[in-house]
Amino acid sequence: MVTTLVDVLNPLVPTAVHLLMTSVQSNQLEGRGILAYLVRVLPLLNKEARDLWRKEYDALVLLTLCDYLFDSGHRTRYLDGVLPDLGNDSQNWYDPLDAELMPDQTGQQIIALESIHKNRGLAARRIVTEEAVEFDSESIAATRFMLSIVREHAAFKLHPTYAQHFGTCQRVGCSRPALLSPPEVTEEDDDESSSSEYWKCCRDGRAPPPTSSLPSDMSFCSHGCFKATNSEFQQLVKFEISTPPCETRRGGGATPSRLYRAAVKRNLGIARALRARPQAQTSHYPSSMANRERLLREQTTMLSVDLGLLFAAALVYELPSKLRPNRPLPRSENWREQGVCFLSAACRVRATYLKYGRGELARDGTELWLRRLRDNLLTVF
Repeated sequence: MVTTLVDVLNPLVPTAVHLLMTSVQSNQLEGRGILAYLVRVLPLLNKEARDLWRKEYDALVLLTLCDYLFDSGHRTRYLDGVLPDLGNDSQNWYDPLDAELMPDQTGQQIIALESIHKNRGLAARRIVTEEAVEFDSESIAATRFMLSIVREHAAFKLHPTYAQHFGTCQRVGCSRPALLSPPEVTEEDDDESSSSEYWKCCRDGRAPPPTSSLPSDMSFCSHGCFKATNSEFQQLVKFEISTPPCETRRGGGATPSRLYRAAVKRNLGIARALRARPQAQTSHYPSSMANRERLLREQTTMLSVDLGLLFAAALVYELPSKLRPNRPLPRSENWREQGVCFLSAACRVRATYLKYGRGELARDGTELWLRRLRDNLLTVF
């Protein structure tokens, strides 16, 4: 008789879920953490284990309870630690509860996220303690805890200011509630700030960059939805700027003219790659054709301004010393790491590009806007 992999895994998944449930109901602390970890990683083994795990509804509510008992995982969003149930998750949050389960009709004032998570942790420990005393097989602590979270949200919905604080998760396919507050933005390292500031100036000038389409500025119900959306967004807009080296075979160093020719070679290669790039399809990021066109325009502006700055630097470098302005010029491969020295020049080049560039990627020195830039060369540096 042939034994399939499903036959081997079939008793393992429900047994692990049952052991975790028994541990919670009897308030047995020893071994509960490893049981919760086992239940969590079982669907990651293979497709068969994942399909069996999805049939165990209790696994979802048990892991939600354990997340708050152990205070594990992220806690920066409203439903962190609350595992979504594909069967009835949207019904839990938006459909009215039964009359006997509805909270006080006056509604509750929305409180801070830290207080919400703290209250849920206290409720988890209280419910588990009560279940250990009663040990009623018909009552499951994890289900009670999940219901308490749903009732708490139902009480928030009854408050007149609910719409000012809550929206819908912006990940495609998710309809769970999310607090309308973006996460804190972490500061970049000082080693990357100068180059990053230069490229942002080429793209946006002195104005702050737009952030409405960035996942860090969107509202998500949980860290899982944010992580999936942000990962896909990074792939969608992944734009490696790799400029070819400009050193000669005989060991000649970098000059503004050689740096300009290297930028021309880079833009020609990017122009060919853009023509061959397939249409990007997203599963999580709420993208549209308008988003992609805007991102492409920003990339085109950024690279064209960078090339135009090197074009102007190369012409200034060739001027007689008496006419050459006493300003720093790009003279090394890593000159953009000191990009703060060239922000004013980048803004002047960008203004010329926006006026005459027609939104096209600069590839050589024959474009109209580069000729206009040459006419006002001494105003750039």
